[in-house]
Amino acid sequence: MPMNTLRKTQEIEFHDKLREAAPQQRWTIENERRVASNPLWSNFKYYAVERASLDYVEDLLQTRCIGARVLDYCCGSGEDTIQMALFGAREAIGIDISEVGLAHGRGRAQELGLGDRARFCAMDAENLEFEDEYFDLIRVYGCLHHLDLDRAYSELSRVLKRDGMVICTEALGTNPIIQLYRRLTPSLRTPWEVDHLINKSGLKRAEAFFADVRPQFFHLATLLAVPFRRRRFFEPIQTVLARVDSALLKLPVIKWYAWQIVFTLKNPLRKTG
Repeated sequence: MPMNTLRKTQEIEFHDKLREAAPQQRWTIENERRVASNPLWSNFKYYAVERASLDYVEDLLQTRCIGARVLDYCCGSGEDTIQMALFGAREAIGIDISEVGLAHGRGRAQELGLGDRARFCAMDAENLEFEDEYFDLIRVYGCLHHLDLDRAYSELSRVLKRDGMVICTEALGTNPIIQLYRRLTPSLRTPWEVDHLINKSGLKRAEAFFADVRPQFFHLATLLAVPFRRRRFFEPIQTVLARVDSALLKLPVIKWYAWQIVFTLKNPLRKTG
């Protein structure tokens, strides 16, 4: 696999170290306590307020996974691979360049008896080893800013069936305060990340590869709930602030200050000639 560039070497080294510290990447109080002493996970607390975006994606997955062949693109420790298999996918494949993350996914799949429907492969996301139009559904979570975006979009378009869907959850790079935090904490991410987060032009570029690009914006007011994540009243606060976000993030300018964007890609455009 063509992974010999400096960028990809840095990505492998960073994510192996990250996954060695924590086999789970979804926030719970227990998972945060488990990684509390590890500086690589010091921003883990912000993922406590992901509920609205995760619920939105889960509804899409439940609708589309049954009987489908699905890809978890840059799967990390394989949570989404496992989830899609449990939602009824006939074949769920997780690919990543971190062997440590893949080992966690394989172990979890074995524990749940999903070995026949959930499998994990080391693979370069910019050079997928699958045939054209292979997948009914592709899940992408927090990885496009680690990749050459045009190459990623091209490969996703190539391996997606004509009636398939890609569901992407990405951090936005358009909130200046969040970007300042990222630049002040370089040890928490790879050198490539901060300058390659999804923005308006990055979303627009998807239109060269997919005829149908639909974004939803999440998590601005809900970030105010982070300090209360260990309190009994955290869930009610998060619920109220999520309702605020549902109205606030429909506004044309304000929505680009969100922390996350979830966008779906359909109707892949095939390159000819």
